[in-house]
Amino acid sequence: MKARLLLIYILLLITACGFHLRGSQTTMISVDNIFINGDSALAKEVKSQFTNAGTSFATSSQNASYIVTLKESHFEKSVLSVSPTTGKVEEYQIVFQAKMDAMRADGTYIIENEKISVVRDFAFDENAVLGEFSEESIIQEDLIRRAASRVLRRLQASLSSLK
Repeated sequence: MKARLLLIYILLLITACGFHLRGSQTTMISVDNIFINGDSALAKEVKSQFTNAGTSFATSSQNASYIVTLKESHFEKSVLSVSPTTGKVEEYQIVFQAKMDAMRADGTYIIENEKISVVRDFAFDENAVLGEFSEESIIQEDLIRRAASRVLRRLQASLSSLK
């Protein structure tokens, strides 16, 4: 009996603190008939996350309630740390940046030219170069997913403030 009460207490504490597994949050956005403009990996991921949130898409920008344009997406890779003894790179930082616009069907901007930026660093091992390339591509995919989540949260905040 005490073990069961203790388990219930721990579960209540964990859920009350707002703990969620990474990537387990679903963004609930109450918008239908949205058009995502762009063919980039970010646009595809935003469409996927909108689909998971239950949003319906417009077939063209002419019959959409809202038009979201994702543009200027790119990765930047920079050296984060260098070994003091060998002078070789030990850690890199990857930054994914994009810009977004969101407008109503009448052409009024809700969000204009807003910068979306996500950052991640990773350790570099020169003895495992082949593995590093696959790790870097996995990190890039993760950055795109995180940027898409930010796009959805930003849209959700903008649209809820209009109501």
